[in-house]
Amino acid sequence: MPQFQDLVVGEAVYYARERAVGLIYTTYERGRHKRPGVQLLLSDGRDLSGFSAEEADQFLQPLGDTGLRYEFANVGQLARDYQRGVFSQAFHNARVLLMRQLASTEPPAK
Repeated sequence: MPQFQDLVVGEAVYYARERAVGLIYTTYERGRHKRPGVQLLLSDGRDLSGFSAEEADQFLQPLGDTGLRYEFANVGQLARDYQRGVFSQAFHNARVLLMRQLASTEPPAK
């Protein structure tokens, strides 16, 4: 059985269903003894909202840390921050991480 790692704010992921890179912009508690869920922002600015830890394991391919440090306040602020370019460097880093993974000789983790 594979060991899954909790995703953290600033981590880049590849979401195959949308063929897009995304950033974890916040995590949320799901109850005692449950792994945290994550919320995902795609590079085109769409907020895909929440993924439970189990859904993240199934649908999101971790790429690595982008260096983003972000404190989520609300969806309005998230949209304004996206428009202001707050996530631009992190999305650039996410694309680099994806290209490195695609160029590696090892198959992706998922």
